[in-house]
Amino acid sequence: MSVNVKNNNNMNVHLNVLGNKPNSKKIIQGGGVLRKSLATHKLNYNNKEKKSNNKKISIPLKTINENDKNEINIIKTNNISENPKENSNFLLEKENNSIEDTNINNNVIQSSLNIENLLTNISLSKKNKFNQDDYREMFSKYVRDDYSNAIINTLLSDEEQNENYLNIHKITERMRTRMVDWMIEVLSNYHCDESTFFESVNLMDRYFKVCCEKNQILQPVELHLIGVTSMFIASKYQDIYPLRLRIMQDKIAHRKLSCDDIKNKEDEITRYLNYIVGVPTIWDFITIYIEEIFYVKCNKHHIESQCLCDNYDIKEVGDEEEKELGKFINKLYTKNMINLLNYVCVYLAKMNCHDYNLMQKKPSLLAASTIFVAIKICEQINKEEYINDYFTNKLNEVSQKNENDIIKVAQKILYNAQNFDTIFNGLDNLKKVHFNAIIELKNTK
Repeated sequence: MSVNVKNNNNMNVHLNVLGNKPNSKKIIQGGGVLRKSLATHKLNYNNKEKKSNNKKISIPLKTINENDKNEINIIKTNNISENPKENSNFLLEKENNSIEDTNINNNVIQSSLNIENLLTNISLSKKNKFNQDDYREMFSKYVRDDYSNAIINTLLSDEEQNENYLNIHKITERMRTRMVDWMIEVLSNYHCDESTFFESVNLMDRYFKVCCEKNQILQPVELHLIGVTSMFIASKYQDIYPLRLRIMQDKIAHRKLSCDDIKNKEDEITRYLNYIVGVPTIWDFITIYIEEIFYVKCNKHHIESQCLCDNYDIKEVGDEEEKELGKFINKLYTKNMINLLNYVCVYLAKMNCHDYNLMQKKPSLLAASTIFVAIKICEQINKEEYINDYFTNKLNEVSQKNENDIIKVAQKILYNAQNFDTIFNGLDNLKKVHFNAIIELKNTK
């Protein structure tokens, strides 16, 4: 499937999907559902006071005061008995040397807590320094290794498919599409998280569906209130600093809606949805799929910090074929390429939300097809072949979708991308927010 992209210099590029650099933050930080929550995780560094009479000190998961370095003992956290005498068998010998020369026992690394304990102590060493961002990245990928299958299966079991949810309503497909385009403008201007947009659209569509089931016909005049309230709920659910009610009423609704109107509609929407807000969206699946396909064990999850790699307690892959695969992934799917892929994915995913028919597909299938089209666009931009047996097999595996189904939906996404101005004429907010974001990226290989 070929993709042609056009730029302003009449070069042979034919695609309107290349959007502009967002006004807000980066689209993804290599992220995944789990990584998003772990990105806000902070080490809780607390100092421990010395104990008298040379008693041993237990310091799980804390940094150490400079004055306490010679009093440190590391505890194995597994199989701790209630008997103090038995517990003493699990204590390492007290180190008399400085913390820089502390020998970390590899047997300690048996659980997530042990890993975090290990990394905390490594970080104290003057010759093995790494920042907290590197630490969070490494630890989140350790956890993802343990729980990724459970996360994907949970997302797949919780996803909902909204079909024919505008059937009885007076609100038309075009009206809904205009509301989606306006949501992009509002949430981008207030620097909300990307997931807030997808959550807003999801809440609105699910509300339409429930009203259909209740034979409650919605009128066009109600759409503004429904859209504003959906963004209000989504922001409270997704953003660290959510949009305030007064901002929604004064700045976003331009005082055409009262605070009571928004609160009453919020109560109605949440009741209709049985207070279930966090249903998986296309964006949740895209982020976890990208993590699973490109940040894998055989390439050490693309961790670039030499200090972390040196201390990464991951068994070297013994199979030569696995080692070669790791080198292949690192060389072809670089960090810059994945960054480009993220930008294209967010553009296409938002564009998909404009299409009423596409939004009736399962989010998991829509996400897999979006990544497929995005990587085809990356091939055109970088003049590289990114689609191969590894990529297609991995995409089918993590998405648990048939290849033919993925390609069928991908063809519709590609058609929308190539004919955006015709299909969604007059709706410019997606382009205003993302215009030239991909074209302007430098060193995308």
